[in-house]
Amino acid sequence: MRVVVIGAGIVGLHVAAAAAAGGHEVYVLEREARLGEHTSGRNSGVVHSGIFYAPGSLKERLCIEGNALTWGWLERLGVPHHRCGKLVLPDPGDEAALDALAAKAATLGIPPVSLCDAARLRTLEPHVAGRDGIFVPSTGVLDAATYLEAMRRFCRDAGVELLTRCEALGLDGGHDAAGTLHTTRGPLPFDAAVNCAGLFADRVAALAGLPGFEIRPVRGDYFVLPQTGLVSRPVYHVARPGDAGLGVHLTPTMEGHVLLGPNVVALDAEARTDYRHRSPPDAFAASLHHYLPGADAARLAPAFSGNRPKLVRDGQPAADFVLERRGAWVHALGIESPGLTAAPALARVIVGALLGENAGA
Repeated sequence: MRVVVIGAGIVGLHVAAAAAAGGHEVYVLEREARLGEHTSGRNSGVVHSGIFYAPGSLKERLCIEGNALTWGWLERLGVPHHRCGKLVLPDPGDEAALDALAAKAATLGIPPVSLCDAARLRTLEPHVAGRDGIFVPSTGVLDAATYLEAMRRFCRDAGVELLTRCEALGLDGGHDAAGTLHTTRGPLPFDAAVNCAGLFADRVAALAGLPGFEIRPVRGDYFVLPQTGLVSRPVYHVARPGDAGLGVHLTPTMEGHVLLGPNVVALDAEARTDYRHRSPPDAFAASLHHYLPGADAARLAPAFSGNRPKLVRDGQPAADFVLERRGAWVHALGIESPGLTAAPALARVIVGALLGENAGA
Protein backbone atom coordinates (compact mmCIF):
# COMPACT_ATOMS: atom_id res chain seq x y z
CA MET A 1 0.00 0.00 0.00
CA ARG A 2 1.22 3.50 -0.82
CA VAL A 3 0.84 5.88 2.12
CA VAL A 4 1.29 9.62 1.70
CA VAL A 5 2.00 11.72 4.79
CA ILE A 6 1.53 15.47 4.37
CA GLY A 7 3.84 17.37 6.72
CA ALA A 8 7.35 16.49 7.88
CA GLY A 9 7.19 17.75 11.44
CA ILE A 10 7.89 15.33 14.26
CA VAL A 11 4.40 13.77 14.11
CA GLY A 12 4.55 13.26 10.36
CA LEU A 13 7.98 11.64 10.62
CA HIS A 14 6.81 9.25 13.33
CA VAL A 15 3.74 8.35 11.25
CA ALA A 16 6.02 7.68 8.27
CA ALA A 17 8.32 5.49 10.38
CA ALA A 18 5.37 3.51 11.75
CA ALA A 19 3.82 2.99 8.31
CA ALA A 20 7.17 1.93 6.84
CA ALA A 21 7.61 -0.57 9.68
CA GLY A 22 4.39 -2.20 8.45
CA GLY A 23 5.95 -2.79 5.05
CA HIS A 24 4.19 0.02 3.22
CA GLU A 25 5.54 2.34 0.55
CA VAL A 26 5.66 5.74 2.23
CA TYR A 27 6.03 9.26 0.86
CA VAL A 28 6.28 12.36 3.07
CA LEU A 29 5.47 15.73 1.51
CA GLU A 30 6.88 18.88 3.11
CA ARG A 31 5.98 22.29 1.69
CA GLU A 32 9.07 23.96 3.18
CA ALA A 33 12.73 23.46 2.30
CA ARG A 34 13.56 22.38 5.88
CA LEU A 35 11.90 19.98 8.28
CA GLY A 36 10.22 21.34 11.39
CA GLU A 37 10.22 24.89 10.05
CA HIS A 38 7.11 25.69 12.08
CA THR A 39 5.78 24.07 15.27
CA SER A 40 8.16 21.10 15.64
CA GLY A 41 11.33 23.16 15.39
CA ARG A 42 10.19 26.24 17.31
CA ASN A 43 9.43 25.29 20.90
CA SER A 44 10.94 24.85 24.35
CA GLY A 45 12.14 21.31 23.65
CA VAL A 46 10.42 19.97 26.76
CA VAL A 47 9.40 16.32 27.09
CA HIS A 48 6.14 16.75 28.99
CA SER A 49 4.73 14.50 31.70
CA GLY A 50 1.00 14.92 30.98
CA ILE A 51 -0.05 16.50 34.27
CA PHE A 52 -1.40 19.77 32.88
CA TYR A 53 -4.03 18.47 30.43
CA ALA A 54 -7.75 17.87 30.81
CA PRO A 55 -8.60 14.51 32.41
CA GLY A 56 -9.42 11.89 29.79
CA SER A 57 -8.29 14.06 26.89
CA LEU A 58 -6.18 12.85 23.99
CA LYS A 59 -3.55 15.36 25.07
CA GLU A 60 -3.32 13.77 28.50
CA ARG A 61 -3.40 10.13 27.37
CA LEU A 62 -1.08 10.47 24.38
CA CYS A 63 1.36 12.71 26.25
CA ILE A 64 1.71 10.12 29.00
CA GLU A 65 2.13 7.29 26.47
CA GLY A 66 4.38 9.43 24.31
CA ASN A 67 6.62 10.39 27.22
CA ALA A 68 7.85 6.83 27.73
CA LEU A 69 8.09 6.22 23.97
CA THR A 70 9.99 9.47 23.38
CA TRP A 71 12.71 8.66 25.90
CA GLY A 72 13.17 5.34 24.10
CA TRP A 73 13.40 7.04 20.71
CA LEU A 74 15.93 9.58 21.97
CA GLU A 75 18.17 6.80 23.27
CA ARG A 76 17.73 4.79 20.07
CA LEU A 77 18.58 7.75 17.85
CA GLY A 78 21.35 9.23 20.00
CA VAL A 79 19.57 12.58 20.41
CA PRO A 80 20.95 14.84 23.18
CA HIS A 81 18.54 15.03 26.09
CA HIS A 82 18.33 15.40 29.86
CA ARG A 83 15.89 13.40 32.00
CA CYS A 84 16.05 16.08 34.66
CA GLY A 85 12.44 16.42 35.85
CA LYS A 86 10.75 19.77 36.32
CA LEU A 87 9.53 22.01 39.10
CA VAL A 88 6.04 23.50 39.24
CA LEU A 89 5.76 26.49 41.55
CA PRO A 90 2.58 28.27 42.62
CA ASP A 91 2.07 31.95 42.07
CA PRO A 92 0.88 33.81 45.20
CA GLY A 93 -2.60 32.55 46.04
CA ASP A 94 -2.28 29.39 43.92
CA GLU A 95 -1.14 27.05 46.69
CA ALA A 96 -4.45 25.14 46.69
CA ALA A 97 -4.14 24.65 42.94
CA LEU A 98 -0.68 23.17 43.47
CA ASP A 99 -2.09 20.61 45.91
CA ALA A 100 -4.86 19.76 43.44
CA LEU A 101 -2.31 19.31 40.65
CA ALA A 102 -0.23 16.97 42.81
CA ALA A 103 -3.35 14.96 43.69
CA LYS A 104 -4.32 14.69 40.02
CA ALA A 105 -0.81 13.61 39.03
CA ALA A 106 -1.02 10.79 41.55
CA THR A 107 -3.91 9.27 39.55
CA LEU A 108 -2.16 9.23 36.16
CA GLY A 109 0.13 6.25 36.49
CA ILE A 110 3.26 8.31 35.84
CA PRO A 111 6.41 8.21 37.99
CA PRO A 112 5.35 9.71 41.33
CA VAL A 113 5.57 13.47 41.75
CA SER A 114 6.67 14.83 45.11
CA LEU A 115 5.77 17.92 47.09
CA CYS A 116 8.72 20.17 47.90
CA ASP A 117 9.20 22.59 50.75
CA ALA A 118 11.60 25.53 50.60
CA ALA A 119 14.58 23.45 51.74
CA ARG A 120 14.03 20.81 49.04
CA LEU A 121 13.58 23.51 46.40
CA ARG A 122 16.91 25.05 47.41
CA THR A 123 18.55 21.63 47.11
CA LEU A 124 17.11 21.04 43.63
CA GLU A 125 17.49 24.60 42.31
CA PRO A 126 19.56 26.83 44.61
CA HIS A 127 18.96 29.98 42.55
CA VAL A 128 15.19 29.61 42.16
CA ALA A 129 12.92 31.49 44.57
CA GLY A 130 10.02 29.57 46.08
CA ARG A 131 8.52 28.34 49.31
CA ASP A 132 6.84 25.22 47.95
CA GLY A 133 6.30 23.35 44.70
CA ILE A 134 6.14 19.91 43.15
CA PHE A 135 8.87 17.93 41.45
CA VAL A 136 7.80 15.98 38.34
CA PRO A 137 10.49 13.40 37.53
CA SER A 138 9.26 12.22 34.11
CA THR A 139 9.76 15.62 32.44
CA GLY A 140 12.98 16.57 30.67
CA VAL A 141 14.45 18.45 27.74
CA LEU A 142 15.68 17.47 24.29
CA ASP A 143 17.42 18.99 21.29
CA ALA A 144 14.49 19.40 18.88
CA ALA A 145 16.59 20.16 15.79
CA THR A 146 18.73 17.06 16.31
CA TYR A 147 15.61 14.97 16.96
CA LEU A 148 14.07 16.05 13.64
CA GLU A 149 17.27 15.33 11.72
CA ALA A 150 17.68 11.95 13.40
CA MET A 151 14.10 11.02 12.54
CA ARG A 152 14.69 12.12 8.95
CA ARG A 153 17.68 9.78 8.71
CA PHE A 154 15.75 6.96 10.37
CA CYS A 155 12.89 7.34 7.88
CA ARG A 156 15.30 7.51 4.95
CA ASP A 157 17.02 4.32 6.08
CA ALA A 158 13.58 2.68 6.40
CA GLY A 159 12.88 3.43 2.73
CA VAL A 160 10.64 6.48 3.20
CA GLU A 161 10.72 8.97 0.33
CA LEU A 162 10.85 12.52 1.70
CA LEU A 163 9.93 15.30 -0.74
CA THR A 164 10.68 18.87 0.39
CA ARG A 165 9.32 21.98 -1.32
CA CYS A 166 6.33 19.78 -2.13
CA GLU A 167 2.94 21.32 -1.36
CA ALA A 168 -0.39 19.57 -1.86
CA LEU A 169 -2.49 21.63 -4.28
CA GLY A 170 -5.43 19.46 -5.28
CA LEU A 171 -6.97 16.02 -5.23
CA ASP A 172 -8.47 13.61 -7.74
CA GLY A 173 -10.34 10.45 -6.92
CA GLY A 174 -12.83 11.40 -4.23
CA HIS A 175 -12.42 13.02 -0.86
CA ASP A 176 -12.70 9.86 1.24
CA ALA A 177 -11.02 7.40 -1.09
CA ALA A 178 -7.66 6.61 -2.62
CA GLY A 179 -6.73 8.91 -5.46
CA THR A 180 -4.06 11.24 -6.76
CA LEU A 181 -2.63 14.26 -5.00
CA HIS A 182 -1.54 17.11 -7.23
CA THR A 183 1.52 18.80 -5.78
CA THR A 184 4.05 21.47 -6.69
CA ARG A 185 6.31 18.59 -7.72
CA GLY A 186 3.77 16.72 -9.83
CA PRO A 187 1.00 14.14 -9.33
CA LEU A 188 1.29 11.42 -6.69
CA PRO A 189 -1.18 8.50 -6.54
CA PHE A 190 -1.92 7.12 -3.07
CA ASP A 191 -3.89 4.41 -1.31
CA ALA A 192 -3.99 6.10 2.08
CA ALA A 193 -3.16 9.64 3.23
CA VAL A 194 -2.39 11.28 6.57
CA ASN A 195 -2.74 15.00 7.17
CA CYS A 196 0.03 16.02 9.58
CA ALA A 197 0.36 19.52 8.16
CA GLY A 198 0.40 21.35 11.50
CA LEU A 199 -0.15 25.06 10.91
CA PHE A 200 -1.64 24.20 7.52
CA ALA A 201 -3.71 21.18 8.55
CA ASP A 202 -6.96 23.11 8.10
CA ARG A 203 -6.09 23.86 4.47
CA VAL A 204 -5.22 20.23 3.76
CA ALA A 205 -8.46 19.12 5.46
CA ALA A 206 -10.45 21.48 3.25
CA LEU A 207 -8.60 20.21 0.17
CA ALA A 208 -9.63 16.68 1.16
CA GLY A 209 -13.27 17.67 1.64
CA LEU A 210 -13.31 17.99 5.43
CA PRO A 211 -14.91 21.35 6.26
CA GLY A 212 -15.41 23.20 9.52
CA PHE A 213 -11.83 23.44 10.78
CA GLU A 214 -9.72 26.57 11.07
CA ILE A 215 -6.23 27.11 12.45
CA ARG A 216 -5.90 30.36 14.37
CA PRO A 217 -2.18 30.75 14.90
CA VAL A 218 -0.70 32.04 18.15
CA ARG A 219 2.91 33.17 18.05
CA GLY A 220 5.08 32.71 21.12
CA ASP A 221 8.31 34.68 21.54
CA TYR A 222 11.29 33.52 23.57
CA PHE A 223 14.18 35.31 25.23
CA VAL A 224 17.43 33.72 26.36
CA LEU A 225 19.68 34.54 29.27
CA PRO A 226 23.18 33.49 28.19
CA GLN A 227 24.34 32.46 31.64
CA THR A 228 25.03 28.92 32.81
CA GLY A 229 24.46 27.27 36.16
CA LEU A 230 21.22 29.07 37.04
CA VAL A 231 18.69 26.27 36.43
CA SER A 232 19.15 22.57 35.72
CA ARG A 233 15.54 21.67 34.87
CA PRO A 234 12.38 23.39 33.54
CA VAL A 235 10.54 25.60 36.02
CA TYR A 236 6.80 26.23 35.46
CA HIS A 237 4.01 27.88 37.34
CA VAL A 238 0.62 26.26 37.94
CA ALA A 239 -1.41 26.63 34.74
CA ARG A 240 -4.74 28.40 35.09
CA PRO A 241 -7.94 27.28 33.34
CA GLY A 242 -8.45 29.19 30.10
CA ASP A 243 -4.78 30.05 29.60
CA ALA A 244 -3.68 29.86 25.95
CA GLY A 245 -0.62 27.88 26.97
CA LEU A 246 1.47 26.95 29.97
CA GLY A 247 2.79 30.49 30.36
CA VAL A 248 6.29 31.94 30.36
CA HIS A 249 8.56 29.39 31.97
CA LEU A 250 12.26 28.67 32.36
CA THR A 251 13.95 25.90 30.39
CA PRO A 252 17.66 25.05 30.43
CA THR A 253 19.04 24.79 26.90
CA MET A 254 21.44 22.09 25.79
CA GLU A 255 24.21 24.68 26.36
CA GLY A 256 23.02 25.34 29.93
CA HIS A 257 21.60 28.80 29.22
CA VAL A 258 18.13 29.86 30.39
CA LEU A 259 15.32 30.02 27.84
CA LEU A 260 12.26 32.10 28.83
CA GLY A 261 8.94 31.85 27.04
CA PRO A 262 6.67 31.58 25.28
CA ASN A 263 4.25 34.47 25.58
CA VAL A 264 0.96 34.64 23.62
CA VAL A 265 0.56 36.80 20.49
CA ALA A 266 -2.58 36.11 18.43
CA LEU A 267 -2.05 36.29 14.66
CA ASP A 268 -4.33 36.59 11.66
CA ALA A 269 -4.66 33.32 9.77
CA GLU A 270 -2.80 34.75 6.79
CA ALA A 271 0.10 35.75 9.04
CA ARG A 272 0.58 32.27 10.47
CA THR A 273 4.24 32.15 9.42
CA ASP A 274 5.11 35.56 10.87
CA TYR A 275 8.05 34.74 13.13
CA ARG A 276 9.34 38.28 13.59
CA HIS A 277 10.30 38.61 17.26
CA ARG A 278 8.72 41.86 18.42
CA SER A 279 7.98 41.35 22.12
CA PRO A 280 9.60 43.82 24.50
CA PRO A 281 11.69 42.23 27.25
CA ASP A 282 9.77 43.78 30.16
CA ALA A 283 7.34 40.91 30.87
CA PHE A 284 10.12 38.36 30.41
CA ALA A 285 12.34 40.31 32.81
CA ALA A 286 9.52 40.25 35.37
CA SER A 287 9.21 36.47 35.02
CA LEU A 288 12.96 36.11 35.33
CA HIS A 289 13.03 38.12 38.55
CA HIS A 290 10.06 36.14 39.88
CA TYR A 291 11.87 32.82 39.45
CA LEU A 292 15.52 33.92 39.60
CA PRO A 293 15.75 37.12 41.65
CA GLY A 294 19.54 37.15 41.44
CA ALA A 295 19.73 36.95 37.64
CA ASP A 296 20.80 39.90 35.51
CA ALA A 297 17.76 40.74 33.36
CA ALA A 298 19.82 43.28 31.41
CA ARG A 299 21.48 40.32 29.68
CA LEU A 300 18.21 38.99 28.24
CA ALA A 301 18.37 38.69 24.45
CA PRO A 302 15.68 37.77 21.87
CA ALA A 303 15.97 34.06 21.03
CA PHE A 304 13.31 32.93 18.51
CA SER A 305 9.57 32.78 17.93
CA GLY A 306 7.34 29.72 17.77
CA ASN A 307 3.75 29.13 16.77
CA ARG A 308 0.86 27.15 18.25
CA PRO A 309 -1.72 25.89 15.72
CA LYS A 310 -4.81 26.66 17.81
CA LEU A 311 -7.78 24.81 16.34
CA VAL A 312 -11.32 26.10 15.89
CA ARG A 313 -14.03 23.59 14.97
CA ASP A 314 -17.33 24.86 13.64
CA GLY A 315 -16.57 28.26 15.14
CA GLN A 316 -15.70 26.97 18.62
CA PRO A 317 -12.19 26.55 20.10
CA ALA A 318 -11.09 22.93 20.23
CA ALA A 319 -9.03 22.38 23.36
CA ASP A 320 -7.91 18.85 22.50
CA PHE A 321 -6.11 17.12 19.67
CA VAL A 322 -8.52 16.11 16.91
CA LEU A 323 -8.01 12.90 14.92
CA GLU A 324 -10.56 12.47 12.12
CA ARG A 325 -10.73 9.28 10.06
CA ARG A 326 -12.47 9.75 6.70
CA GLY A 327 -12.18 6.78 4.38
CA ALA A 328 -8.61 6.63 3.10
CA TRP A 329 -7.63 9.71 5.13
CA VAL A 330 -6.70 10.46 8.73
CA HIS A 331 -6.50 14.13 9.69
CA ALA A 332 -4.45 15.21 12.71
CA LEU A 333 -5.61 18.71 13.66
CA GLY A 334 -4.68 21.10 16.44
CA ILE A 335 -1.46 19.24 17.21
CA GLU A 336 0.14 21.86 19.40
CA SER A 337 1.92 21.20 22.71
CA PRO A 338 2.37 18.45 23.88
CA GLY A 339 2.67 17.21 20.30
CA LEU A 340 6.47 16.92 20.46
CA THR A 341 6.12 14.48 23.35
CA ALA A 342 2.98 12.74 22.08
CA ALA A 343 4.31 12.21 18.52
CA PRO A 344 5.20 8.48 18.72
CA ALA A 345 1.93 7.71 20.52
CA LEU A 346 -0.04 9.77 17.98
CA ALA A 347 1.67 7.79 15.21
CA ARG A 348 0.55 4.49 16.74
CA VAL A 349 -3.06 5.66 16.92
CA ILE A 350 -3.06 7.16 13.42
CA VAL A 351 -1.43 4.22 11.67
CA GLY A 352 -3.53 1.77 13.63
CA ALA A 353 -6.72 3.60 12.58
CA LEU A 354 -5.68 3.98 8.95
CA LEU A 355 -4.07 0.62 8.28
CA GLY A 356 -5.60 -1.53 11.01
CA GLU A 357 -2.19 -2.33 12.41
CA ASN A 358 -0.36 -2.12 15.70
CA ALA A 359 2.33 0.39 14.77
CA GLY A 360 5.29 -0.59 16.88
CA ALA A 361 8.09 1.35 15.16
